[in-house]
Amino acid sequence: MGTQTQTEVTLNADGVYRANWGLSEPVNIAFGAERREETYSVGAGDAASYAVGPGAKDGLAVASNGFPGFSDLQAGEWSQVSSAAYVDVEARLIPAWTVGAAVRYEDYDSFGGTTNGKLATRYEFTQNVAARASVSTGFRAPTPGQMNSLSVSQGLDTVTLQVFTNGRLSPLNPIAVSKGARPLEPETSSNTSAGLVWRTDIGLSGTVDVYQIDVENRLGQSASISLTKAEKDALVAQGYPAAASFTSVNWYTNDYDTRTKGVDIVTTYTRPVWNGRLSLTLAYNHNETEITGGTLNANPTTKRIFEEGLPQDNAAFTGTFRKGAFEYQVRTRYYGAWTDSTGNTTGDIFQRFGAMSFVDASVLWDIDSRLSLKVSAENIFNQYPEKAIFQASRGIEYSRNAPYDTYGGQVYVRLNAKF
Repeated sequence: MGTQTQTEVTLNADGVYRANWGLSEPVNIAFGAERREETYSVGAGDAASYAVGPGAKDGLAVASNGFPGFSDLQAGEWSQVSSAAYVDVEARLIPAWTVGAAVRYEDYDSFGGTTNGKLATRYEFTQNVAARASVSTGFRAPTPGQMNSLSVSQGLDTVTLQVFTNGRLSPLNPIAVSKGARPLEPETSSNTSAGLVWRTDIGLSGTVDVYQIDVENRLGQSASISLTKAEKDALVAQGYPAAASFTSVNWYTNDYDTRTKGVDIVTTYTRPVWNGRLSLTLAYNHNETEITGGTLNANPTTKRIFEEGLPQDNAAFTGTFRKGAFEYQVRTRYYGAWTDSTGNTTGDIFQRFGAMSFVDASVLWDIDSRLSLKVSAENIFNQYPEKAIFQASRGIEYSRNAPYDTYGGQVYVRLNAKF
């Protein structure tokens, strides 16, 4: 069916300097530069993988089943080069107060330059309690593959049980441009967080952090659009035989803005017991994401998938006991409810999955300073999620989008060696 290859060559240099500016301790100055070349290439597959076979006249999908191959006209190589430099300064103004500032400039040959920064501060009220906060900006550039490649996929509609063929065009393709596609732009983000760090003399410590992340121009796939016969014929002429049977097409686009708000809470209790050390850790995360702008804000189906497709609540409780050369661990993982969709051509069918919990256990033996042996069991009660009731016609028993493993319990042995 062909090949897809992603290659990145990165050259960077980083340095650090401690400057004595008369404060309570030297100021830490970090700096560096980087050059990165990113290349995406598509290699043509066997001719039979993309040819229109004799069964096409009877309504069968063209090319290889499930994933039509890349033709010689689809094959190609696309590159993107970026150069960047940064400086990061952190200073303890007084013994209890630390501040930091950083700035990074990066220039892309495809998009031009972007400057991002960060401000952070930490204040110790006492030796056992401190507050911290930060604000920053960020970005993510589209990849050469997202900007240039064309991909074809096939699926089975779970309602009609008919095979459908979807094409993902380059946003630079003339057909996509005629339907409203535009050149891709980098995503941009702003991040704000604040938290509290505390510890006690009895081995109890913890952190609480709240955060908000706003992302603009997020990359996503456009709505699926049907093509006329003339448009399909034009794609075939461009070297895409599978386009003759396209049910719909889409392309990558800067489609929407999002806001994610959440809280992270981690509490740890450590103390010596039975001539060993016991550590108990409870970690909890709650976050909510909403679409705040863009076309998805007016698309209730896609909006629901994006906002409910991952659990809003996740937690883990881990107990670890270390004595001599042995370490024993038991962990419970919790995932909240989430929503999945079948993604049919005839309209989406939603399924709400309830919360799930899993229990893991392991024993680690340090044979000597270089060798260790670990025996671990994950999901020891062999829990399975609800079955994906609308996926059975595709031969799928459990959802591929589940945020946890769906293959039941497993046991493994691992030998670690240090040289």
